[in-house]
Amino acid sequence: MTLGPEEKRVRRTRRRDPVARFKPDKAAQLDAVAGCPELQVPAGHLCRDVGRWVERLDTSRVEAGYSSLGRHGYHPKRVLAVWVYASLIGLHYATEVARAMRTDAAFRLLSGGHAYSEGVLKRFRQQQEALFQDALEQTVRLAGHAGLLDAQDLAVDSVRLRAHGSTKQVRTLHRSKERLEELARQDVDALEPQARQVHAAKVHKHTEAVRLCQQRGASSVVLTSPAAALMKFPSGAGLPGHRATVAACGQQARLVVGVLLDAAAVDYGHLEDAVREARRVLLKAGMPQQACLQVAADAGYGSKADLVFAQSEASWVDVLVAEPQAAGEPTGAGGLFGRNDFRLDAAERSVLCPAGRKMRGPLYDKAHGYDRFVGVGCDVCPLKPQCTRGRERNVTVDWDFERARASMRQRMAQPGARQRYNRRIATVEPVFSSLEDAMGYRRVSSRLPQTVKAEVLLKLLAHNLSRLITRQRLVLVLFRLS
Repeated sequence: MTLGPEEKRVRRTRRRDPVARFKPDKAAQLDAVAGCPELQVPAGHLCRDVGRWVERLDTSRVEAGYSSLGRHGYHPKRVLAVWVYASLIGLHYATEVARAMRTDAAFRLLSGGHAYSEGVLKRFRQQQEALFQDALEQTVRLAGHAGLLDAQDLAVDSVRLRAHGSTKQVRTLHRSKERLEELARQDVDALEPQARQVHAAKVHKHTEAVRLCQQRGASSVVLTSPAAALMKFPSGAGLPGHRATVAACGQQARLVVGVLLDAAAVDYGHLEDAVREARRVLLKAGMPQQACLQVAADAGYGSKADLVFAQSEASWVDVLVAEPQAAGEPTGAGGLFGRNDFRLDAAERSVLCPAGRKMRGPLYDKAHGYDRFVGVGCDVCPLKPQCTRGRERNVTVDWDFERARASMRQRMAQPGARQRYNRRIATVEPVFSSLEDAMGYRRVSSRLPQTVKAEVLLKLLAHNLSRLITRQRLVLVLFRLS
């Protein structure tokens, strides 16, 4: 019987299956060339632990996006397991992973006996930022069920990762403005036609650089990597990079509970966002709403915004931030007296210099919103060589900042504060050691902003899963010994 167009349309609709279908698992089948991955991989291999933990993750939201029609796709859990295992053994490029999958039995076991192409791996990493973020939060919840979370032992710090960009593509706001001033002083009419074209191209290049910097509110931009900027690395080199701010939990577990990614040159001003993100994840993992977090951060988070946040939100977070140097030590440039050598009185809004003289002021600076104080009798003061190389010493004071600094000093002076603060290094620094040394991940392989964040989340997810695997193995060893 021949069906009409309407009946065909109805039948086609009824054939649609709401349950997504994926390629079958062939890892236990014997292949004449590749062998049988299930038999080739030993029982205690890392890939088996990765597969078991990834299987516990909920990927139903991603699975719902796969169709039951046409060719069946690769299961997202299997692709995720492949990327996690590749990250843990130091393979970070899709080309390397795709090449390894053709011969490595561990990869073929995780993939269900399939060899993914480079395109499949790249697209998955590029499109699944939400999955990586959700999976990271699920690892925190799994750690909470295992009793590994400790909200009283949080630490915040950042790591700089090389961007996928050349230094030739870096433009700085300061340098571009200088070059535009130099180019404006040139007599264009006196130049040859070819030189005029070169001059116009330079003007356009630096004008565009200034526009981009002002548009993004940044001091530098990388033309080929919008999410990157010029930053100083520990080696001393100035290179295009990304800054990943991480909140880690537990001195023993060292789990990542919060991640922020940007291109800031310094840590200043990132503490509040990092702590709020960590609290959001911990609450989602089952932490009581009334729980008070205890956070430690190094001197890089000693800006006004960071310290005012610590002072104003003390009801739900107890923050410890150390100063760069202890009070009384010279902190100025060239060994001169620093801010800690001057006695500030917020109640009277006065400043005493190291010689004990009351400085002249306050002279309010409307442009910057702080008070300025000027030294008295500096020309005859015997301490002048240690204080200033000018005619008189100037000190600027932001009283809100000073009150926040005084509050933090009092908190750091309380019993047990220094001991708790010192645990910060053992909590968050091993995360960066795992990322850069164990995994060998120091440079991002993508330039697209969404892919950059997805890639960093993937590596930190791999770290969390490695911590859960290590703790599970430790428990099994202790159980057998007992």
